[in-house]
Amino acid sequence: MYKVIKSVQIRFLWGRGTEGRKIPWVDWDKVCLPIEMGGLGVRDIFIFNSVLIAKWKWRLGSEYAGG
Repeated sequence: MYKVIKSVQIRFLWGRGTEGRKIPWVDWDKVCLPIEMGGLGVRDIFIFNSVLIAKWKWRLGSEYAGG
């Protein structure tokens, strides 16, 4: 599923011209860097999802432990 979402992100950014696929002039890792570091600030969906799941697990554990 992550590959599909990442593919949609990449196609949105670089798209397709009438001649076929456009040339990606910037590496995807650079696109995912924060704006302050020279990137475009696009979130890597795999990393974002992993962090979100970890946050939910921590929150669930802390609610039951403190409860």
